[in-house]
Amino acid sequence: GLGDGFSVYTEVYTNGENAFIVITYETMTWPAHLGPVCEGFWNYTLEEKPFKCYLQLSIPYYSTFYFDGKSLYLVDPFLKNSPKAPGILSHPLFYHQNDSWTMVFFKEEPFISSLVWRFDENCVDYLGVGNYTREQRSPITEPVKGVLENGTIVFSDGSQTYVIPIKELEPYFNANFTVKYLEGVFLDGGIIFYPAVYRGVWNLTYPQRYDYSKVVLFGEENGEAKLLNTSSMKPFPLFFYDGKSLKVFHIFRIVENGTLEIFVEKNFFTHWPKCIYRNVTITMTKTVTMTTTKTVTETKEHTKTVTETKREEGICGVGALFALSLLPLVLRRIKNE
Repeated sequence: GLGDGFSVYTEVYTNGENAFIVITYETMTWPAHLGPVCEGFWNYTLEEKPFKCYLQLSIPYYSTFYFDGKSLYLVDPFLKNSPKAPGILSHPLFYHQNDSWTMVFFKEEPFISSLVWRFDENCVDYLGVGNYTREQRSPITEPVKGVLENGTIVFSDGSQTYVIPIKELEPYFNANFTVKYLEGVFLDGGIIFYPAVYRGVWNLTYPQRYDYSKVVLFGEENGEAKLLNTSSMKPFPLFFYDGKSLKVFHIFRIVENGTLEIFVEKNFFTHWPKCIYRNVTITMTKTVTMTTTKTVTETKEHTKTVTETKREEGICGVGALFALSLLPLVLRRIKNE
C-alpha cells in the first residue's frame, strides 16, 4: 500500500544545456505506537494531524526523466510496457564528463547490481555492470528558491532572473500555499522549477482504517492544509520557463485506489538509438594505377582506434572527422615508400 501519507522531492542534474531529473515519491507512516509519540492522535482532525503528530519516511520510489530543452522523456531501462507506476527502488546516479553522461541504474533481482549506460545526446551505449553502490550519490545542481513579490514568483541567482505571474501557476495546484515552496534550477535557455514541498496524508479512521478517497495536502506552516477528494487531485507538475513562454509537464497523479500513475509516455531508451560501432575503411590513390587501402578496426581496448558511432538514420559523434584526420599521415607514409 501507500502507507499513511506521502512526500515528493525533486533533484536535478544538469550540464547547462539539458538535465536529468529524479523525482522521489516516498511513503510516510505514523509511528506504530501512536500513544506515546502523539497523545490525542485520534482526537485531532485529519487537517490537524500532520502538525500535531510525527510522520516518518518509509519506502522511496524513484522516477527519472530527461529534459532536452524542449521535451521530457521517461528514463527507465527496466520498462517493458506503458508506465503506470514507479518501480525503481534504488536511487540512480548521473555524472557528466567529456561531453557525455554516465547513467547508473541498480537492478534488484536476482541480486543487486549496477548497470551503466553512456549517453552523448546522440545515442545510448550500454557499458555493462559497474562497481557502483546504492549508497553513492552523484552531485546535484543546487536549486534556487522562488521568492513571492507583488503577485509574481521570482527566481534569481545574481546573474539571471526570471519572473512568472502567480496566476499562470495557480491552475496547476490544489492548494494555494504550494507557490510558496517552489524551487528552480537554471539552464542555459531558461529555468526548470517545481514544488519543493508536496506532501499529504490519507484519511485514517479509528481503528486504523484507510480511506484513499480523501487526502489532506499540507505545507510547512501550521494551518497550511487542504482536505480534498483524491479524484480531484491535480498531477504533480514540472515547469520550464524561457522568459517568454511557460511549459508544463504533468508527471504523475495519485488515483483513488491509492496507486500512482505516471503521465510521461515518451521513452528515453526508444527515442535515442543504440550506438553502433563498425569498421572504418579509408581508401586513397597514390597513382592512377595503384590504390592503397587501409582499414582501421574500432575496438574498445585498443588506444589507436577510429571510432565511428552511427545512429539508425545517420552518423553521430566525431568518428568521421577523426578518420579524415588520418589521411595526411597515410599519404605521407605512401609517399615515403
